Amino acid sequence: MKRCTLDTNIITAFLKRDLRVASRVSDYLEYFDRLTINIISYYEILRGLKDLGNDEKLKKFEEFVQENELVSIRKETVVKAAEIYAYLKKQGNLIEDADILMASIAIVEDLVLITNNIKHFERIQSLATENWLAD
Repeated sequence: MKRCTLDTNIITAFLKRDLRVASRVSDYLEYFDRLTINIISYYEILRGLKDLGNDEKLKKFEEFVQENELVSIRKETVVKAAEIYAYLKKQGNLIEDADILMASIAIVEDLVLITNNIKHFERIQSLATENWLAD
């Protein structure tokens, strides 16, 4: 099993106690001592919770992040993101910058991106993906 990073939709499903994701997380934690959260997913969930003004959920989310690994953006990540952007633009298949950054974090850190949006990310070469919400 390879280390993974979780897309925002997977973290959200896990926090909502989706049994499919919870089961996969449980299996994953038998191999690794914690989950790896990328800074982009952290931002997307944090902004949503702050927008809602839900302090209780915000506190629980911050505790969840503290218990796990948070991977940030490095120079190599930005270089890879720029390469992905240029490639996708030439193909006429651009995706949001946040998703390009999330994918570049996964590639540079040698992580599998766990997402419920495989079709969206499959256009990025050398990105490994899995869907923990698929039955």
